[in-house]
Amino acid sequence: MGANWNEGMMRWAPFVDEEGQAFPLNHLHPFRYQLEIANGRVVEIRVAFAMHCFTRGPDAAGEPSLLYKDDREVRSFCHDRYTLSSGLPLIARELATRKCGFAKNENYVTIDVQSAEGGAGSYGVFFNVMRVKDDSGLAVSLTIQSAYRLDVRKQPPTKGSIKFTRLIELTLDGTKPRPPRH
Repeated sequence: MGANWNEGMMRWAPFVDEEGQAFPLNHLHPFRYQLEIANGRVVEIRVAFAMHCFTRGPDAAGEPSLLYKDDREVRSFCHDRYTLSSGLPLIARELATRKCGFAKNENYVTIDVQSAEGGAGSYGVFFNVMRVKDDSGLAVSLTIQSAYRLDVRKQPPTKGSIKFTRLIELTLDGTKPRPPRH
């Protein structure tokens, strides 16, 4: 496995609010794990997290104290998304045992049902996968693009289903899975 496997992947700086309280984001630093797929092949899954996992679109009021930026965009730090993001590394590791479906813009989604005060809620975790082309062996880059509490009044953001291991196999073979037609 390559020594610089996480080169170019974001390591998020903590968010510090106007009162000086720090919200560490090291749980969203890149990591990797091994996954066995068909025919006993083992693939390295390289996991990264995008800013949308802990931020939301800028507030209309434009609260400057909540702004978080990288080299591409400026968004508002979201306490709810931040709190929920603590479970993302485990969700990423468990994708092979979870139900996954097709989402918009060549993304996939898994929906985590969580208990909350007053009932259950759904947490949508949106991700994409890409084959890694280097000399480290079989590897796939998995980026969690966004994750947030879903609106119970709206249709779930998924179309059809696909097993994560099958998605990885197709990705390694250079085949783009097709969502079902509805």
